[in-house]
Amino acid sequence: MIKEYNKVVQARKAKILELSPYLENGQYTFDKDLRTVYNTAKTSHPMVNNLKNSKEEGSPSLEMEDYGRKYFNGSILWFCINGDIRIFSDDEILVICTNQESYQRKIANYTYFSSFFRIPALLKQDAKHNMVTETFIHFENQTENDEAFILKTIYDDYHSYFNYLMLHSKVDYQTLNSLFDTSSNVVHIQQFEKIIEKVAPELLSLKLPFIDLHGDLWSDNILLNDEAGEKTLWYIDWETADKYVFFYDFFKFIWNELDVHDNYSCYKRYIAGEFDEGLTRLFAIFHLKFQPKYRQSYFCLFFLNSILNDTDNIAFKFKLEEINDFKRKVFPLMI
Repeated sequence: MIKEYNKVVQARKAKILELSPYLENGQYTFDKDLRTVYNTAKTSHPMVNNLKNSKEEGSPSLEMEDYGRKYFNGSILWFCINGDIRIFSDDEILVICTNQESYQRKIANYTYFSSFFRIPALLKQDAKHNMVTETFIHFENQTENDEAFILKTIYDDYHSYFNYLMLHSKVDYQTLNSLFDTSSNVVHIQQFEKIIEKVAPELLSLKLPFIDLHGDLWSDNILLNDEAGEKTLWYIDWETADKYVFFYDFFKFIWNELDVHDNYSCYKRYIAGEFDEGLTRLFAIFHLKFQPKYRQSYFCLFFLNSILNDTDNIAFKFKLEEINDFKRKVFPLMI
């Protein structure tokens, strides 16, 4: 384990030094997951407090001393799970895409979704180097008092989006069974067959709307800021956007909060029926009936959609970690 850890550290240090023309000089420190490094002199950056909280004593660090030409004034570098790299300055984010496919996907996602959701503006596009620059939103830390505003805003935005899709006949229908026929991840079915068993059999063959969605919605991919005294919500990190079952993003939000933040409140509220009224209205947009008896099945169906989606550039080893978490954290709460 130590050998592998040191190998990752060295590889990431080498990559950071390679990207020195985009980073300010100074002392950089890793977070505990080795996914982010930040310039320790930039303590006023809105992201630094979060990174400090994820720093452990003795975290690896490196000195940036490159006095050549600088193309970007970055002070934070983040290794994305899909291979992209994000570099943050005070007001902008430089995204270095891992390949042309990732670059084109990012442009396409922004072009499509920015018509329906508030997304930071793309300022520059560099197809030659697979880079884009987007606006950095100066966000405020979320508190428990923001939860009601966040949930209502998400609901209203998605309600409008769903209505637009139905009005313009931009909805595809498929069954979960059809995903089993096409997904390459089916070869690992033994790892998640117990989750399949939790879904009511009739739902596996039910044709459901599959539409373009964010794919990784949760509080960390939502920013709040104040514009002229009015709180505003922004959606960020659309790298896993794809076609999913229409209720996917709502349950992804619940799952991520539970799995990553150990916040079970939204899941427990959902199972207790607190979201039934809103879900009933959303289902009705697609001429479907939300049935409370299927609450557990809907949630498991969302999770299977996540596993079976193999166009999100997320290796199955990462999905397996979530599968194990799901069994450990959610199964005990199920009937």
